[in-house]
Amino acid sequence: MTMNKSVDRALEILEYITVRKRPVTITEVSSALNIPKSSTHSILYTLSSRRFLELEDDTLKTFKIGFKLFEAGVAYLANTPLHQVAHPLLKNLLEECGETVFLAVEDDGRLLFLDSLETSTPLHTTARLGRADSPMYCSGLGKALLAAFCEEKVKRLVARDGFVPVTENTVGSFAELKTELETTRERGYALDNREANTDLICVAAPIRDRSAEPVAAISIATPYFKMDSERIKRFGELIADTAVAISRRLGFLGDRTY
Repeated sequence: MTMNKSVDRALEILEYITVRKRPVTITEVSSALNIPKSSTHSILYTLSSRRFLELEDDTLKTFKIGFKLFEAGVAYLANTPLHQVAHPLLKNLLEECGETVFLAVEDDGRLLFLDSLETSTPLHTTARLGRADSPMYCSGLGKALLAAFCEEKVKRLVARDGFVPVTENTVGSFAELKTELETTRERGYALDNREANTDLICVAAPIRDRSAEPVAAISIATPYFKMDSERIKRFGELIADTAVAISRRLGFLGDRTY
């Protein structure tokens, strides 16, 4: 396959800026991606002229994500069967549980959030539409998917993070994670008990497609002070049932997604 170097560089720059939490300078992009400054300058201004990027500060020459990228993301969601199928059922779930709900997929070992429905009092969480920063092994959504994957894939996905603790409740080894994933499969839903955020508890379950492959996960996230064992169980059953309902609309024939 023949690669176009200029196009590849432009896409690499877009990917870099997409995951930044702030506008970036020409020098920063050039240094981080090892692209000559003159080429970086040309690509950034070309992307800005087409509104894929925005020149945030003309004096500092800082760039941020532009409207065209947002437009492309909206078009992607509008043409993604998973999002179209899941969204109305997530709305029903939100009404039933009264807490924030999420839809995410695995992308290169990280969660990619496709949908988020919040209550009138939204959670203080770092979860936003787009790519997550935290490892999969310390979130409900991540563990829901890991429990649905084969062990070889789980090892590959978690290897690069090395079980760095995000909170004092984060799993600390592959053996501990393996036990947790076995428990997840047995009870039918994953549990994040303040492992990614000390203020939150999440329950989650995987979504499977017509070939029974795990393609996504959904979760309910709620402040930990509102939860007890009875409420965790009720929310766990809700999330598992909703995951099955979404999966069936994708052609899945099973009664459980584990």
